[in-house]
Amino acid sequence: MIRIGSFTIMNRTHIHMAVWAIAVLLFCLPCMALAFTATAQVDQTRITPQDVVSLQVIVDGGEADVDTSSITGFQVNPAGTQSSRSYVNGTWSHKVIYRYMLIPLKTGVLTIPPITCVQDGESVLTREIKILVKEPSAQAGDAKGDFFAEASLSSDGIVPGQQAVYTLKLCAAKRIKGASFDAPQFKGLTAKQLTDWSKYTRTINGRAFMVNETKYLVQADAPGQFTISPAVFVAQVPMQRTRQRDQFNSVFNDSFFRDSFFDTTPAKPVRVVSNAVHLTVSPLPEYIGDQPFSGLVGKFSISSALDKNTVKTGESATLTVIIKGTGNIIDAALPTLNLDTTKFKVYEDTPAQDVQVTEQGFEGHKVFKQALVASVPGKAVIPGLFLVFFDTDSKTYKTITTTPLTLDVQPGGPVTVVDGTPAANTGAGTLVSSKIKKSEVKLQNRDILDLKEDIASIHSRPCLSMFWFVFLVCLPALGFGAASTAMRFGAREKSLKEQYREKAWGYLKKSRKTAPDDPGFLPGLSSALTYAVLARGDKGGESLTRDEARQILSHSGRDQETVNKVTQLMDTMDAARFGGKPMDENTARSCLDQVSSLIRTLMVVACVGLSLFIFRGTGMAAQDTANTIVPNQVYAVKDTAGVFVDAVRAYNAGDYAAAAAQFESIANTRVNNPDLFYNIGNAYLKAKDLGRAILWYERAIKLAPSDPDLKFNLAHAQSLVKDKKEPKFSLSGILYFWQGLVSLKWLQCASITLSFCFFIWATAQKARSRQIFSGIGIFIFLIFAGITLAAGLEYNRINSDVKAVILAEQAGVRSGTMENATLLFDLHAGTQVRVLEKKDNYMKIRFAKDKVGWVACKNAEII
Repeated sequence: MIRIGSFTIMNRTHIHMAVWAIAVLLFCLPCMALAFTATAQVDQTRITPQDVVSLQVIVDGGEADVDTSSITGFQVNPAGTQSSRSYVNGTWSHKVIYRYMLIPLKTGVLTIPPITCVQDGESVLTREIKILVKEPSAQAGDAKGDFFAEASLSSDGIVPGQQAVYTLKLCAAKRIKGASFDAPQFKGLTAKQLTDWSKYTRTINGRAFMVNETKYLVQADAPGQFTISPAVFVAQVPMQRTRQRDQFNSVFNDSFFRDSFFDTTPAKPVRVVSNAVHLTVSPLPEYIGDQPFSGLVGKFSISSALDKNTVKTGESATLTVIIKGTGNIIDAALPTLNLDTTKFKVYEDTPAQDVQVTEQGFEGHKVFKQALVASVPGKAVIPGLFLVFFDTDSKTYKTITTTPLTLDVQPGGPVTVVDGTPAANTGAGTLVSSKIKKSEVKLQNRDILDLKEDIASIHSRPCLSMFWFVFLVCLPALGFGAASTAMRFGAREKSLKEQYREKAWGYLKKSRKTAPDDPGFLPGLSSALTYAVLARGDKGGESLTRDEARQILSHSGRDQETVNKVTQLMDTMDAARFGGKPMDENTARSCLDQVSSLIRTLMVVACVGLSLFIFRGTGMAAQDTANTIVPNQVYAVKDTAGVFVDAVRAYNAGDYAAAAAQFESIANTRVNNPDLFYNIGNAYLKAKDLGRAILWYERAIKLAPSDPDLKFNLAHAQSLVKDKKEPKFSLSGILYFWQGLVSLKWLQCASITLSFCFFIWATAQKARSRQIFSGIGIFIFLIFAGITLAAGLEYNRINSDVKAVILAEQAGVRSGTMENATLLFDLHAGTQVRVLEKKDNYMKIRFAKDKVGWVACKNAEII
């Protein structure tokens, strides 16, 4: 019985333990299912249409995908992400805060619906938040508040062709920082910025405001009612916080640390919207007069003069007509010349203009020159020129005229024609020598030179990449310096930093040979990263805290991204070592790769300066060149030689479009040959595609800058471009004065050859214990250094500036990356521009100093 009883008691004990285990398991299952949580917070729930709501989505448990597409009552602008980690009671926690700025789109009760956060296939929802948006009540003496924007027009009623000044002001009674500006939309109007932003102080309702002001010149080309949309400003307003007034704070407030770069005062975003402005453009009154209306609106004057008063028949006199005034002077045209066509032949010259933008409108003058060739002798009268314009002051049409001019045309001298054959013998056998009149050879027609039909065009002729060029140039130096460097470093005691570097590499090599499941793998990997960080500082030690690591890396000039990677990797390895969360093999290998990359980043600093110079801008240039030399995709051309022959036949048969497509299909197989690019440019130019012709000519001249045929055809194509670019002084023109004389490939080969010659000489001199830089050594080194510098500058010139060519017949350059953005100016096919940035399907380009904007990628292509 006792045995049976004990058996019963043991069974009951097991049952109780099983029940408790099931209860604990059921309690833990929900916690395991919800591995992360998400909450949403706003800084305020009662706002005005001018305020901005700061929304924070806090994800506890690591990074997640936050979907804000369900927010419809606000304009949502991302404002950054903040990540933090903590280690409490043996457990790691990872919290990520996603910040957004919400701009209200209407008044009333607006709802921020539940926001979906997704992590590893699991999703959670935040709570719903309601925000009241209402207009602020006006208070006496402070009706405008601390911030407001005003927009006004110098005149709300104009006529087509007349200009008005649009003034925009942002007034602030408190200090602001980090302001951004969305320009108003001038739909149906032509607008040009008149002045840059200026600042001044103004007293409004007894309060001092800092006013930021800019002006635009606005013109309408057709009558109607127009509305200039409001401008939107978003700024950061520093928030008040209490501080103890001690000696340190006094010094802080009065020192240069008050500069905005060091100012860490928390700020609150504020949004300010200006008022909309309405403009009435009335039609011009009906014109009744004998002379034609010029279309000019404003105030104008006209004058005319001859460069000479007396000419002979067959000679020319230049008639100069100058129209000056304020208004739409750009639209001025030469009035009709009522000349007797039986007495004169008229040859027109290109008009010249000098127009400035002023607050009264466009102001300046236009100069028209006409060459008058007289054919009948006598007194010839050039009638006065009539100019009819609409005077905006008197609101009437006015007619002004020039004084008639008289030209005295005298008969020309007799024309003697002498035969080139010898005269008859007059008895003495003497021949009368004839005089032959020599004339200048004139170019009767212009065309491009023909194709290059050599089949070698289907093979690439690339230059060395910068990596291989530097490697081959430095290879002799490495061989020469190996022995001397080893002896020099072996003779002296190593510094603490060098010892740490060696330890870092030693632990890293040991970790590479250790299996991920080995107990010594993570400690060795952690030590490698620790010593790599210590090698950047001035202090000794065997371990590091996170703050010490951040301080050392920040003081050594490391960027914030590298600092964050180092600390996050330390946290990951410490969590696996001490937190009871072992790493799987893939994670361990990933940590090993990241540590290797970070150690290389922290150790390799000697070539940073040189790389910044050589590879300046090459990241974008290399990426874009790869996307342009091989557009969209690489076509597989099985018989390249056959395609080349077919393309030449199509070109000779006049099917230029087919020839261009076939030539280009060869280039798309990564063939870089200047002769092939030359043929593509020829085919496109014959096919009337000026933009693509210049694009391929420019690609060819990068590879063969001294090709005379290529230079001739490119010059001819550029003469057909409509857009004229003002010449400007360029330092690169002086720096690259030798451009076009030699190619990059020749410079690279010469530099590598001279490098071997110099270091062979240096090795021989060192073996004989003689000076290296003496006599022949100095001569070889100077030539080697000069040609190497020239090769580096040529490579830098080719890859630093990213340029593009306009392909469309007419491409609009806008103020932003949207179709409804303000049209700033138009460019035409073949125009070359500089690419500053790429965003979505747009390029930010610069045509001239004051001509910068965004153009669609479909309308331009990078060279």
